[in-house]
Amino acid sequence: MDDKEVLELLDAHLDHEVLTAEQAERLRAWLLERPEHADQAFRRIVVHGFLREGLQYAALPAPVGGELRDEPNLESQLLRGELITIGVGDRADFDKQRRWLSLPWLFVVSIAICLCGAASWLEFNAMFVPSAPAGGLWAYEGFDYPPTSPPAPLGDGNKWPTSGGMQGLAGGSGWAEPWQETAAKVSILIADVQANAWRASDMRKFGPLGYSDAQGHVLKSMGIQLRTAAGPTSATSRKLDVSAFPSNFADEHGLGRDGAVLWMSFLAQSFDGRGLGNFSYVQLGTDSAGFRVGKLAAVPSGNWSACGTLDGAEVNVRWSDTPSGQPVLIVTRITFRPGDEEADIWINPRLEVEPVTNAATLHISLPDFRWNQVSIRSRYTTDFDEIRFGGSFRDVTPVH
Repeated sequence: MDDKEVLELLDAHLDHEVLTAEQAERLRAWLLERPEHADQAFRRIVVHGFLREGLQYAALPAPVGGELRDEPNLESQLLRGELITIGVGDRADFDKQRRWLSLPWLFVVSIAICLCGAASWLEFNAMFVPSAPAGGLWAYEGFDYPPTSPPAPLGDGNKWPTSGGMQGLAGGSGWAEPWQETAAKVSILIADVQANAWRASDMRKFGPLGYSDAQGHVLKSMGIQLRTAAGPTSATSRKLDVSAFPSNFADEHGLGRDGAVLWMSFLAQSFDGRGLGNFSYVQLGTDSAGFRVGKLAAVPSGNWSACGTLDGAEVNVRWSDTPSGQPVLIVTRITFRPGDEEADIWINPRLEVEPVTNAATLHISLPDFRWNQVSIRSRYTTDFDEIRFGGSFRDVTPVH
């Protein structure tokens, strides 16, 4: 969201226009992204209030006595010192008092707001933006472990490892326990993708996972990447440390309290783009209620896709135009609401600014769910890396 759009939304709110939940969330995310954004918002409130005061005053008839009390909104209360009652005897006295309130008082208010800092702004912002936890990188996995020996001979799925893999590895941050392998085959760790091409047609052999956008911004990455099994299936999962997330992000059922917003990102590339019932995805929640993003069995094209899960079925399946054999950065924002959750997914977004909702590659509704575990499941060998969970776009897309 660019500054112009943000300030237009702020003006709309100050003019008592009703913001949609999506607009309010985008405004909230922008405000929390950088400290200077709060300063811009402070200045906008003061300027907007000053202009409104002038328009309201110009439209007033000449007062003849009694009290003058304008509309009871917060910015006007601040600009008038909590709606100070003005006794008006004649127009000259009224003008004199009005000038005192409209000019020096603005500087007093500006200084007070600056002294109060971001906390005061967030308190004001909470009046019209759904509550959500502050930003930060809450959990991270860069798969920075010693690489595992690949199965031999390459291309023979029957000889893919059935033990070891990620079992017991506990790197990264924000996790409650080590990785667990729970399927017939295990995931492995790859450092040299060229030396470990599964077959000659392996699309991953041209270079390790990484991402740079068209403007030259480069995502921070470690180099070693997880590779899911070829052959039947692999299922690698790990529980998150709920205490690593803000306290107001969770409720008694797990992570994802109503009103909270989660940003997630990861790098991925499949062996090739084949579909035909093959899958390889990251899942939050459970098969009974959760979210999947990656390569889905329900998508015949094999393109990158996403869906919700409900009672063991994939629901609201959406797919992109991007083949899963192409390396991608997938960024997801989940807005947890009463009832259905909302997910926006961007594939290969620009990294210098938060992407706008209407530019999302996919938008889907998800069944109401809570979660505390991440699973990487596959029936088609696929590489994943740089899994991040945080409170803002910038938290999950750090650049060099």
